[in-house]
Amino acid sequence: MSHGTEEHLEHAEHAQHPVHDPFYRQVAMTMAIVAAVLACVTMLSHREHTETLRLQNEATINHTQASDQWAYYQAKKDREYNYDVSAEILKAIADKSDNSKVLLSKVEEWTGKVQRYEKETADIEKTAKELTHQAEERQRESEHAHHRADRYDLGELGIELALVLCSLAVLTKRPRFWHVGIGFGVLGAGVAASALLLH
Repeated sequence: MSHGTEEHLEHAEHAQHPVHDPFYRQVAMTMAIVAAVLACVTMLSHREHTETLRLQNEATINHTQASDQWAYYQAKKDREYNYDVSAEILKAIADKSDNSKVLLSKVEEWTGKVQRYEKETADIEKTAKELTHQAEERQRESEHAHHRADRYDLGELGIELALVLCSLAVLTKRPRFWHVGIGFGVLGAGVAASALLLH
């Protein structure tokens, strides 16, 4: 009879220490793996969000620089048009003036300024277009990074649900929660991995 009591005490001791139960060990191992994968996906998600913000910031800087160049271009064009129109008017006046030599030298000076502004505005326009193109490129890259971050976030959610379901399996001693948790973990990891396919 004492043998039966020892056996009951041993079962009671095992009940108090679920770590000896193979089911608990398997679930605990699964949870450790899921937690490690979750840490990796969370890190990738944070990095992708940071990359999105960095690219958006660069796009904003490029847009601002392009805007400055376009304003500079417009100011130079205004001067070019003013000198061009003034030279034409002065030329018409010079044809009917006794002081035509002085006026024509001024027309020549202003025509030279028109040519200088034409060259300068062509260079400014080229720079402004390059900056606009860079801003658009950074914006596209930012959108791609944002889409990758969305995938990582969804994957992270699936993996977190896997941890919750595995915890429920431990609390309820129901393998079904564990199996569904594994499914969510695999699904979440797959969604997170699909972010690597987005270019």
